[in-house]
Amino acid sequence: MRIALINEGTYPVNTGGVSTWCDQLVRGMPDHTWDVVTLTGGIRTPITWDLPTQVRSTTLHPLWAPVRAGLPEGQLLSRRRRARVRSALREMWAAILPPAGTISVADGTVRHDPARLSAALRELVDAGRGDLFRLLGTESSAEALLDAWWAHSPALDRSARLSVGDAVEAATLVDRALSATDVRFGEVDVVHASSNGSAALVGLARKWRDGVPLILTEHGVYLRERYLALAGTPLGWSARYAVCTALRAICVLAYSEADLLLPVSDFNARWAVRLGADPDRIHTVRNGVDTAAMTPVGPEPTVPTISFVGRIDPLKDLDTLVRAYAVVRKDMPETRLRIFGPCPAGNARYKQEIEATVEDLGIADGVTWEGPTAGPRPAVEAGNIVALSSVSEGLPFTTIEAMMCGRVTVNTDVGGVSEAVGTDGRLGGLVPPRDPDAFARECLRFLRDDRLREETGRRAREHSLQSFALDHCIDAFRGWYEIAIDLHGARYTGDTLDYVAGVAS
Repeated sequence: MRIALINEGTYPVNTGGVSTWCDQLVRGMPDHTWDVVTLTGGIRTPITWDLPTQVRSTTLHPLWAPVRAGLPEGQLLSRRRRARVRSALREMWAAILPPAGTISVADGTVRHDPARLSAALRELVDAGRGDLFRLLGTESSAEALLDAWWAHSPALDRSARLSVGDAVEAATLVDRALSATDVRFGEVDVVHASSNGSAALVGLARKWRDGVPLILTEHGVYLRERYLALAGTPLGWSARYAVCTALRAICVLAYSEADLLLPVSDFNARWAVRLGADPDRIHTVRNGVDTAAMTPVGPEPTVPTISFVGRIDPLKDLDTLVRAYAVVRKDMPETRLRIFGPCPAGNARYKQEIEATVEDLGIADGVTWEGPTAGPRPAVEAGNIVALSSVSEGLPFTTIEAMMCGRVTVNTDVGGVSEAVGTDGRLGGLVPPRDPDAFARECLRFLRDDRLREETGRRAREHSLQSFALDHCIDAFRGWYEIAIDLHGARYTGDTLDYVAGVAS
């Protein structure tokens, strides 16, 4: 089988849970060939993973490459194609921001018509013919956005004005996401997108062009994480509303048109259903860990230590972690906090902010930044407990790997974390997100009680061996790839769903 694996900013250019998952799939199915397509930020992004021989090709597509619309070849784009693009953009934004008198509202948000948006994007992709990035660089969808806003804005609760500058900023963000549909790769049997948004658009474009079945897996919930990220930008309210509504419409479309939705947690599945996905096409496939590699770790450190392993990123909410550590220090002054993991490009300022918080709290003498590690094991072994303070997760490898190694974990109750550790405290700690005091109390509960840590770690390992073995995960995806090919283009009748359920089990 020939499989295209589509991701955004992860494998094979960055480390992290999604990259680990991608590498596991590729290496776990050496009998298939793989085309890895990665959407990147810039044009100079090095490959950092050693890829196995079954990877037939690697395509890095920079979403934020400079627009070269002024070059002579840009002038070869015909007036007819430009007119088609302009018309498709107007229809697209009218579908995203429908006129006030036609809006159907659910839970305070616009209920989109996936069929209308699909028709507009199909026309846009067909008119672009691989040049959509350059076409959008000259045409832009800002004018179409302004027209749609004028008809849509009376439905908003507030008097919202979208300036030309706001429209250009919002349209630029959306246009760059749309330009991912330019990506080309060889003939494949299945496209598997590892996130919604731009990666899913790559799969949709290939499905529309060539009829290739599309599988969509989400780790963190893409839309939720974009909402969180946009909240921290300087964009004005109207521009954020336009971008968020556009991303929501694109995600709804991907849920609607993907042949199979295979999220890593039931939490993600519930998000998809709430956004209109057909529950009969959703089947959770939880992350797996290599049981041979994640054997029990050695003795605990003699100095009480909280260990964190993951990328330095706002979604990991290290601010809550260091503030919780400051509370722990008041009760157990000898405790250390060791932070393992890379700082991705663009996150240097965030790390500096956390370092400044550490200094302000007076805890710098107990915090060490360890940098990247060769796998999670050194970081897991370094702590008496392993901490996860995220505000968004799917089913985190950090937690599962630590559990399989027999270490106690303290986690925020986000995404599918509770599906790994449960809610009764027998397999690990679970606290509300963004609550340093609660996080500190749970850390102290385990740090003070050696026997509790030992028993909890033992139970966590037994549970993870039964529930998160890698071979189960690989076998599940292998089966779903075959089903996607068999069922592509067919209606999901009752008999078909019975067949799918039988194969999945």
